[in-house]
Amino acid sequence: MSEFNTISRPSQRPDLLNNTTHFPELPKSGPLTEYRRRATIDWRKVKLAFNDEASLELQQKVWNFFQNNPLFARPSQTLSLDESRRLATKRMYAIKEENIFGIDALLERPDFMGYFSHLLMAYDPSFSIKFSLGFGMFPSVIQALDVGRLSHLVEQNQRGEILGSFGLTEISHGTNAKGMRTTATYDVKSKEYILHTPDFEAAKCWIGNLGKTCTHMVCYAQLYSADGKHHGLNAFVVPIRDPKTLNAYPGVIVGDLGEKAGLQGLDNGFVMFRNYRISRDYLLARTGDVNEEGVFVSPYKDENKRFGASLGALSGGRVGICGIANMYLMKAISIAIRYSASRKQFGPDDKSEEWPVLEYQSQQYRLYPHLANAFTIKMFTLWFAKIYGEIFLKTLTGERVEHVGMEIHALSSAAKAICTWAARDGIQESREACGGHGFLKLSTLGDLRGDNDPNCTYEGENNVLIQQTSNWLLNVRFSGYENFKVASPLGSAQFLKDYANHNDFRASWKTPSEATDINVIMEALNWLVAYLLDTTAQKVANLKKQGKSSFTARNESQSFYARTLSMAYGERVIMFAAMKFLRNLEDGPEKVALTRLVSLFGANVVIKHVGVFYQGGYFAKTANALELLQQGVLDLLPLITVDSVALIDAIAPPDFVLNSPLGMSDGEVYKHMESAILQAPEALERPKWWREVVYRDYVKPKL
Repeated sequence: MSEFNTISRPSQRPDLLNNTTHFPELPKSGPLTEYRRRATIDWRKVKLAFNDEASLELQQKVWNFFQNNPLFARPSQTLSLDESRRLATKRMYAIKEENIFGIDALLERPDFMGYFSHLLMAYDPSFSIKFSLGFGMFPSVIQALDVGRLSHLVEQNQRGEILGSFGLTEISHGTNAKGMRTTATYDVKSKEYILHTPDFEAAKCWIGNLGKTCTHMVCYAQLYSADGKHHGLNAFVVPIRDPKTLNAYPGVIVGDLGEKAGLQGLDNGFVMFRNYRISRDYLLARTGDVNEEGVFVSPYKDENKRFGASLGALSGGRVGICGIANMYLMKAISIAIRYSASRKQFGPDDKSEEWPVLEYQSQQYRLYPHLANAFTIKMFTLWFAKIYGEIFLKTLTGERVEHVGMEIHALSSAAKAICTWAARDGIQESREACGGHGFLKLSTLGDLRGDNDPNCTYEGENNVLIQQTSNWLLNVRFSGYENFKVASPLGSAQFLKDYANHNDFRASWKTPSEATDINVIMEALNWLVAYLLDTTAQKVANLKKQGKSSFTARNESQSFYARTLSMAYGERVIMFAAMKFLRNLEDGPEKVALTRLVSLFGANVVIKHVGVFYQGGYFAKTANALELLQQGVLDLLPLITVDSVALIDAIAPPDFVLNSPLGMSDGEVYKHMESAILQAPEALERPKWWREVVYRDYVKPKL
């Protein structure tokens, strides 16, 4: 078994459940009380399944800091763009100066790399992304790619003296990193690099912190040695603004991209260089360097491997985005389920008491798949964060992890797409499930939707990014199925070494409960990935036989083949990690409840790909296989309903963090709505422009 195939945590103190700081008492009255009384699970045990004592303590430190610092009070009205930037920046520096979690703590708990930023993100995404980019990703990339020349910049950054950013994308090139056109040419005489932007299309753009606040940037540019030879895309640390004045340095044209659909507090910017000179030391030279004589040297003989190593930080970004998107989804589904348990409509007849809308099957089926996604993806992100944290520490010590790195790249490419689309769809369904009230800004569901939306695009646009996954799977497949044992040290694709066995599987379930058994579903997903990999490989091979190039063959095999393969592989890995998580839990009602959610997640993946299952003959032996599976899903819904509110209690942040009248822990939706509406600025006042309404005739121009 691989060292990465377990999820381990420090042992828990037996009295931890009684700690009211970590597990505060829930409201004892209100619309949600009956659901809590009926629950078969202890919400505290569910929460403890996802958190050890150290993470609970960190969580409490962060919540206390937010609650006690007036800078984090919620604004009473929508802020202007400039005020949004200002507040996010002040909050970023406030959390930095508090030093709740720093680089030293990261070395002790690398799995906390993303956890801390997720806690910040739950309260306010704008300032937390600024913090994560400026004081997390920036120094981490330097540490991973530097050769000891720039440690002083990391120290200055950790003291808060300089603020970083990360710049890869250009106006006319995003996903195609090799097509970037910013250049860095080495000058032997001055021992400097000359950075130049040939035109606006080559301007670095969409860079968080660059618009108004950063002083330095990790910038990727095409490296040319003094003899004119091209050495590919390389990373440089580039001073952008004077830390004392925030004025741009001569030769740097830097500005803000302006208002966006969300994340208004994050100052995304653009930059162009006009023959701007930086020291030779500012090349991040672990994957390649230019010596003082102007000769390029590298420990990598293969240019593609060197390029991949220099972009290794992007995998970390995608790992983090999986957790961020999952946090957004958990907030949205918390609001929607608490609202649905409080909102009453109709009943069996006119004389009956109205039912909570959560009791209706249609409401359950529209929400519980997203609840299942939230929990199952959470199990996956714990596993993934642990793996990446360990790999990150290995890279800091100079250990080369090519095989793991390639699998991480493929897995993170698929997982980011699945997790961010799951959040997108879950937030939208949660908004609609809350009816018109969900459309109010006070519900905060609209903000969640806008803030999550860029997750689908940055660090690789999802539809393009997942091609990296199918490319990796196909490359290993063409070298022989047995090579998956070596190529997949994380275990995400090792099962494919036994392709023949999985290809022979056929649905044989006889009952609805058997159809939704997680082991049975995993067999189905194993078959699905194996079948899609083989049919995609055949599609590519057939196109090549027709005389088409490798590029054209890959391009023309995306729809229905490679794209579906990537998604099925990612969904199967999420299920794979969730099953590992469940195996580590103690037997009891909490494990049963979480297993139901994983079952629902897996069953919905099968239903999503039902056309492929029929096409490949997976249901050939069981004529009513799909009907049994559908009934199994319907049978899960009332069982989940019993524990639904308690499950939300385990994942929902405190009320002041959730910040939605529709999702407060007491379920008093209408009281909180009344308070929010009546206290809104100018809610009860006539408009300042009332005269333009009343005296319309008097403002007409005279003829």
